[in-house]
Amino acid sequence: MPVSVRQVVHMERRADSAREARLVSLLEHNIRTELQVANSALELGLSDSTIERLMEGVTSGLLYAFNIDWSPDWVKPGQVHTWEEGGAFFARCSGCLRDSPPADSRLSAEDWARQHEALH
Repeated sequence: MPVSVRQVVHMERRADSAREARLVSLLEHNIRTELQVANSALELGLSDSTIERLMEGVTSGLLYAFNIDWSPDWVKPGQVHTWEEGGAFFARCSGCLRDSPPADSRLSAEDWARQHEALH
């Protein structure tokens, strides 16, 4: 029986913290997105369920073999990761990796992330 991504995280990384669970979620999202882009760009014709299985396999392999953390190189020290989606702005707490609620401005989202991070 294949081992799931969640089982690997539990066994190998002892994912008992919300941050580690969020880290796995972000990794899965990134790998899934890359597979979807490749599927579309290369016209591979992969089904959604095949993409999910591939994502789980790649994620499991990475978590098994590497110590992975969220640290995108575009977020410079002292800065906050922000983005716009559907007309709303969001920011991510670098400590726990929680995303802000939707905000009307990038500055409001950044303020939320800084205030939230100070609570850690």
